[in-house]
Amino acid sequence: MTHKLHVGVRDLSREESLDLLARHHIGHVALSFHDVIRLKIANYLYSDGWIYARTEIGDDVTMARHHPWAVFEVSEIEGIYDWRSVEVWGAIEFMSSDVPPHEWFEFEEAVRKLRMLVPQVLTANDPMPLRVQLLRIHADKVVGRASHSNSADSLPHP
Repeated sequence: MTHKLHVGVRDLSREESLDLLARHHIGHVALSFHDVIRLKIANYLYSDGWIYARTEIGDDVTMARHHPWAVFEVSEIEGIYDWRSVEVWGAIEFMSSDVPPHEWFEFEEAVRKLRMLVPQVLTANDPMPLRVQLLRIHADKVVGRASHSNSADSLPHP
């Protein structure tokens, strides 16, 4: 006798969504400009309504400076029907040490937060020294969804 598979999908509360976002440090950021969309994997830290990350100077930064809006996504996947995912829409702010004194605190605070994950960030021992552009994305809109099944199966393996 086979049992019937049941899958339920629900919206996550804002609190559940932000908790998921805070638990992880790898996500995807989508940037767009005209008819070009870029999806990039990113290391990040969520804190106080902001997603902090850093990247290399290049086409993606140029594109984001022209259209400073992004969608950021993080997922937890346990099985084909068992997952949680959060999307964040928000404005991108670029941060630099080359700022007026009244903006210096925000840059230093971003560096401090990123060093909570990797203490060597922006030092001589930085494991990714080309990622010199700090940025943050404001969590303007946060949408989370979760799926749960009665299946004992995990993700299929090739």
